[in-house]
Amino acid sequence: MRQALLVTGFLGGGKTTFVLKSLVERYKHKRLAIVVNDFGEISYDRLAYYQKGLKVMGVEGGCFCCESAGELESVISSLKDIDLLVVETSGLSDPYPVMQAMESSGFSSYLAVCVVPADSWIALQKEPLFLSQISYSHCVVASRCDLALEEDITQLEDYIKDKPMFLSYEGKVEEEFFTFFEGEKPKKTQSNHPTIHARERFSQITVKLEGYYHMHEMEDYLKRLPENIVRVKGYLKLVESPLPMGLNWTRNHLSWEPVENPVDSFLTFIGYGSLLLPPLPKRKSLEGGRMMPLGSFDRRQGIAYLYGEMVDELEAIYRLLSQDISNALLLKPEEYHGFYPQAKEVLVVKPEFEVLYSLSSDLKNKGIKDLILWKIPDAFASYLIEHLKDINIIHIATHYLLPKATLSLRVDTQEKEKALEILFKEKSPAQSGA
Repeated sequence: MRQALLVTGFLGGGKTTFVLKSLVERYKHKRLAIVVNDFGEISYDRLAYYQKGLKVMGVEGGCFCCESAGELESVISSLKDIDLLVVETSGLSDPYPVMQAMESSGFSSYLAVCVVPADSWIALQKEPLFLSQISYSHCVVASRCDLALEEDITQLEDYIKDKPMFLSYEGKVEEEFFTFFEGEKPKKTQSNHPTIHARERFSQITVKLEGYYHMHEMEDYLKRLPENIVRVKGYLKLVESPLPMGLNWTRNHLSWEPVENPVDSFLTFIGYGSLLLPPLPKRKSLEGGRMMPLGSFDRRQGIAYLYGEMVDELEAIYRLLSQDISNALLLKPEEYHGFYPQAKEVLVVKPEFEVLYSLSSDLKNKGIKDLILWKIPDAFASYLIEHLKDINIIHIATHYLLPKATLSLRVDTQEKEKALEILFKEKSPAQSGA
C-alpha cells in the first residue's frame, strides 16, 4: 500500500525544513514523490528542494484549496510507481480540500501533519486558517523547539489537547513521530467543512533583484516592514558571501541558508490586505575584502601556505618561481590589469558565482592538472579550491590566505606585485605582463 503524508501549517511554520530534514532524510531510499504548493509568482519552496537535488512537482501561484485544486488532483493522479507521496501545502491553504483531492486520486490512506512553530504559535491563535489546519490534522509537529521556551512547548501541548504532538529540533522530529506515521490507520475527513479561502485576505508581491546587498542592511530592512507583512522569502546575493543566500523570514524568525546552485535573485512578500513596501536597501558594489571564504582561511601578515602548512612568504615565493607553469591554466578577473605570469592559457573571468559554478564543471571535464588563481577575489577562489580537489592550485591572494590551496601567497600591495614581476622576468625574460 502506498503511503502519503499531507504537511500543512501556517506561513513560516517550518514545513519545508521538516520535509527536508526529517522526511527526506528518513525515506531517501524509498521512491519518494514531493508535490509542493507556494503562494507567489516564484516558488521559493520548490527551489529549496531543487537546491538539495530533489525533483519535485509544483503548483505555483494559487492555493491548493481554491483555484489550484484541480491541478493538484491532476498532478497526484499522474504519479505512478512510488512508495511515499509528500504533499506540502502553501501556508495559506485550508487542508480539507487538499485531503479531498488526495482521496479522489486514490490516496485514501494518508496522514495529515500540521507543523506549528513552538516559539511563536501563540500569535496565530486568532487566525481561522491556523485553527482549521490544526483541526483537520491527525497530529502536530512542534517545530523550532530549540528556539522555544519550555513553557511555550507545554502550553502548545495543552492547546492541542487530544492530538499527538511530536517535538522537532532544528528540523529533525523525534523518532516517535515515525512510529506513529507508519502505524497510523487512515481517517475519514468531514464532508460538511466550509472551505476557508485565506487568499482573499492575503496578498503577495514578488520583487526581482539585481546586484549585491549587505546582510545587516537587509536585516534592518525586514525590521522596518509594515505590520501587515508577515512573511518574506527568497534568494539574493550578499557582499559577505560567495554563494547566493536563501532568506526565510517571519516576524519571529529569520534564517539565512547558502545555496550551492545558481538561482535568480528575488524576494516574495506576503501579508494581509494591500502591501506597501519601503524602498529596498541600495545595491552595493562587490567588496572582495568583506566576502568570507568557504572553508579555512588566514589573514595574518608575513606568512603563506604550502601544501596546507604555514611557511614564510619568501619560501612560498621561491617555490612559486620554481614551479613549471608552462602547461597551467591561469584565471584572472576582467577588471584586473596588473602583472601576471604567462601560462599556457590565460582565461579572463567575471568574478560571479554563476560564472565560477559553470567553470568548475568545465575544468573537471577538461582534465586540467595545474591551475593558477591570480587575484580572483579570495572568497570565489575558495569555491574553486573546495570543488577542484584533484587539481594543483596556486592561489595569489588579495585579502585571505587559503590553506587548502597547493600554494597560497598574498600579493596585496603594489610593492609586492612589482617585486614579483621583476623576479618572474629575471627567471624568464620571455615572460611578460598584461
